[in-house]
Amino acid sequence: MAHRKNTPKKGLKAYNDQDNSILGLDAFKLKLEKDFFCDVNIRNAQLSLLSNNLILETKFNFNLYDGLSLLANRRIGDLDLDIEKKNECLFLTALENLDELNNKTIDIEELNIIFNDCTIIIHRIFENSIAFQINNLISELYKNQIFYTQEYTKTPYEIHIPVFEESPFDVDYSVLNIKTNTNHGHDYFAFWGLYFEDCVDSAIFDFGNKNIIDGELTMVNY
Repeated sequence: MAHRKNTPKKGLKAYNDQDNSILGLDAFKLKLEKDFFCDVNIRNAQLSLLSNNLILETKFNFNLYDGLSLLANRRIGDLDLDIEKKNECLFLTALENLDELNNKTIDIEELNIIFNDCTIIIHRIFENSIAFQINNLISELYKNQIFYTQEYTKTPYEIHIPVFEESPFDVDYSVLNIKTNTNHGHDYFAFWGLYFEDCVDSAIFDFGNKNIIDGELTMVNY
């Protein structure tokens, strides 16, 4: 997987206050900002007659460790922010409410979780995959920090979830698999792509074995 840092995204339409193509978008944005204590930017990755595929950027004024603690536990240090909502999928509920207001299907193509020291980029691999898996992903990102930060000695500046083996002999984790919509939720918990400041090339976090490996993988990018 090639080195990538701060790659600009081309051909994306930024929504603004005058954009009325999606009903309830402003309320959706404010809901996310309130529930997750972040600033939200929404862009349209692909507009079609049947659907709106969005890219969400959520920016937090926390580092990776504290930000994931906030998202996974609704807690920062000893401060419990919202105990009654810990088991509720706030993101999925907000997206479902937005979808109900519109004739077109609303889906999230990419979710960028931006902390002060790290950006986590979660890619869609099937319809509503991000919304359905976001709680599990946040929980596993939080619990597995000790492994992908090499016992908290190195923080990646970018994490891509998921990445797939580029091999014609392994159809379970191939790019072809993405385009034929045969992926499943467990594909999020196979390999993650890591970028570290002191490394020219990317690294790969093997989720199952809890270690960082070398290999040829490709990011979801279509």
